[in-house]
Amino acid sequence: MKRIFFVLGIIALFAIGGCLKEDKVEPCVPRTLEQDKPVMTQFAADSAITVTEDPTGLFYQVIDPGTGAAPTATSTVTVKYVGRYTDNGQRVDASNLDREVSFTLNGVIQGWTIGIPKIKAGGKIKMIIPSSLGYGCYQGTRMNQPLYFYVELISVK
Repeated sequence: MKRIFFVLGIIALFAIGGCLKEDKVEPCVPRTLEQDKPVMTQFAADSAITVTEDPTGLFYQVIDPGTGAAPTATSTVTVKYVGRYTDNGQRVDASNLDREVSFTLNGVIQGWTIGIPKIKAGGKIKMIIPSSLGYGCYQGTRMNQPLYFYVELISVK
């Protein structure tokens, strides 16, 4: 019985010691376009995306320009999309092409506000967004990287 209490005491000490240890979290340093560009270029090549580079650093390929209304930054758009991290292909969020979502275009990341107006309703676009036009350091360092989005613009209001 004493042996059990001894072992439990040792385990408790390690657990408490682990809780007291200060984990030093490195602050997020925003990535520059120069840092992101090689990653974005490689992702485009690996994914067979023929990109055009916007003056802001956004890479995009218009798949279908669409024929409907043209969105502006203040438009409410309805889209279907898939977003992925460029480093491992994991989805950025719960995006999928089976469900439509609506939002005001200037209420999302800058890459969308810049990229989506390059097509009209009914259009489709692929975008590789540098971290500075994406999430940057928001929500920690995991977000501080280029992002890939495939977007179908359903409607514009």
